[in-house]
Amino acid sequence: MALFVNASSTVARLAGAATLTAAMLLSAPAFAQSAPSSTELLDDFNFFVNTANIDLALANANALLARGLTPEEFLGVVEDSPQLESRFENAYLRALRFGELEGVAAQLYNLYEEGRRARSRDLDEIDRNIALLTGNARARQLARSRLMEAGEYAIPSLLAPLMQEGDRLLQSEAQRLLIDMGRNSVKPLVAALPGVAPNVQEKICLILGSIGYDMAVPFLADLSASTNLNSVREAADRAIRRIQGANAQQLPVSVRYRNLAAAYLTESPSLTSFAGESHQLLWSFTPELGLQPTAIYTEVYHEAMAMRLAEHALRLNDSDIQAVSIWLEANFSRELDQPAGYDNPAYPANRRDARYYAVAAGSAPVQVALGRALEQRNTVMARLMIGALSESTGGATLWQGLGTSRPLVAALSYPDRRVRYDAAMTIAGADPRTNFSGAELIVPTLASVVGDAGTRYAIVISRDEDRRQSFDSILTDMEFVVLPPVSSLSEASTFIADIPGVDVIVTDIPDQPGIDLIEEIRRTARLRATPVIALMPFENVNQFGPRYANDDLTRIAREGLGASEIRATIDAVVSRASGAPMSQEEAEEYARRSLQLLERLAVGRNTVLNVSDAASSLIPALPMTFDEMQVDVARVLSYVNERRAQVAIVDAALTASGNQRVQLVNIASQSAKRFGNMLENRQVQQMIEMAENATGEEATAAAAFIGSLNLPGNRIVPLILGSN
Repeated sequence: MALFVNASSTVARLAGAATLTAAMLLSAPAFAQSAPSSTELLDDFNFFVNTANIDLALANANALLARGLTPEEFLGVVEDSPQLESRFENAYLRALRFGELEGVAAQLYNLYEEGRRARSRDLDEIDRNIALLTGNARARQLARSRLMEAGEYAIPSLLAPLMQEGDRLLQSEAQRLLIDMGRNSVKPLVAALPGVAPNVQEKICLILGSIGYDMAVPFLADLSASTNLNSVREAADRAIRRIQGANAQQLPVSVRYRNLAAAYLTESPSLTSFAGESHQLLWSFTPELGLQPTAIYTEVYHEAMAMRLAEHALRLNDSDIQAVSIWLEANFSRELDQPAGYDNPAYPANRRDARYYAVAAGSAPVQVALGRALEQRNTVMARLMIGALSESTGGATLWQGLGTSRPLVAALSYPDRRVRYDAAMTIAGADPRTNFSGAELIVPTLASVVGDAGTRYAIVISRDEDRRQSFDSILTDMEFVVLPPVSSLSEASTFIADIPGVDVIVTDIPDQPGIDLIEEIRRTARLRATPVIALMPFENVNQFGPRYANDDLTRIAREGLGASEIRATIDAVVSRASGAPMSQEEAEEYARRSLQLLERLAVGRNTVLNVSDAASSLIPALPMTFDEMQVDVARVLSYVNERRAQVAIVDAALTASGNQRVQLVNIASQSAKRFGNMLENRQVQQMIEMAENATGEEATAAAAFIGSLNLPGNRIVPLILGSN
């Protein structure tokens, strides 16, 4: 049974342990009769937070949440008195300093905010407040305040008076309020701009120009270019000049739309109307229905807007490759972010998937999107674009790129291994026959897949030995290979140079040095796309967290998290930044595809992509592979005209058995036929002994191998004499 102390009783609040014990002995019926009201519970929560009595603050908060109040009901509790509302807001901020109270305090405050939003956005409430705009001064002030809080939701009702002949005072107040609401007015108004009557268009142009928000410019420029009325054109041009100045850059309307679409792809807070909320609004206008909002999940809102604006650009210029690339990227991003089962109002379920359009688009727009993904360190998007290129395009455009930009070749040097693997496989699959800068990276990259594809590497940077060991343990349990402990990035440089890539960095360096470390990581070429989890004191989370709020590669988390919470944070950041961890099956598939490509290059005698460059990686991998994979590695090495390759194949054959040995001996024979005998004497002797002592297919294979070596007569005599 939880204990609650009435906030109105100073004596009860100051009672010690004896009072607490006595209270807990109260009978259930007696306690039920004295159950506190919701207002009392909230007041108690405020008091115990401010006196740092964590247990009682938590108990009162949980009891209040257990009552299941709706947001509107909870808002009524908070607004029971101005003093209670003020105390609650202060207590909430203080509660965030205590890990035990952080969660329940956030739940209570979310209820409060949802209640305020729900009330302000209610259509009847909006209409009542609009009617008050022509009342006395106090009524107007109250109405304006509540309509400002309603934000975008109030715009259709505020636009209505401007579209009608009637109350001039109401029109004036509505117009002034639309201007004062700033950017909250812009998205609905630009959606209405093409469809309203010319006189209303002029009014909207005046409002948009007065607000001065850049987002309106593409729509104003479009209106200026498309209208037949000089008065409307002049109003649109005046608005543009007010927003951007008399010397603003002159751009085609399609480019303006495209640039705004690209801005939406960055998910800039300035383009997000309802930060922290689950839904945003898409706006449309028809003369019959007027201005209409459609709610859409925030996860896919920016993508919907980017696609809508890119489509505007393409209607004006259907050859705009940049606009196509933005649309493709936005569509992939929508697919990645959209919750399972969500009926997206901006993208019906019967429409084709994102990959279909990317494959159909051809090389140029996909490479533009790939270049942008690499620049923005968007690993998941880069892989999707490379996948589309591998399916649909070939030839020199893959490595020649777009003028001075060669995104697919640049991907060969990207920090994430899967991006490098995908890029190398895509180019190798096209079988290039003319040399190009970067070609020397492809074969070594393909070869490195065999040994390293499924291995994940982690670095822990910490100055505290105990915490370092704790992080090591967590990462090891998650199947990361953790590099030796370091307290700075410079100490890790040697280790980083010896591995194919770093998959995550965990650090607990606090304050500005911790932020400096993150920036140093981002300046390091091999780490610029590596996910970083920085555990810092609560004050640092508040101070620095917003800086990385839209950075998928970086998470500032509160120190003191438990092992399960750290594990979940690492999983979330790594998955968001790089995609799901590579499974064993996926790693094996990568290796198989790589070896198939290497063999194809070798059989085709490709002189640009020389399979000999694979030897350094494949030779040490040969004894570490098994079954068919080992056979595939040996088959590729049999095309390498180097002694160490032939020696490695025969050593693998000598240690194998059964059918595996037979296959490897046959492959060794192919190497000898191509390049002659390059074996060590011990191997020749061992193979002769195998030919003498083996039976069946193994004996025949060994004998054929001996024959391929063209041994001197005296070396073959033991076989001849041994058969008598």
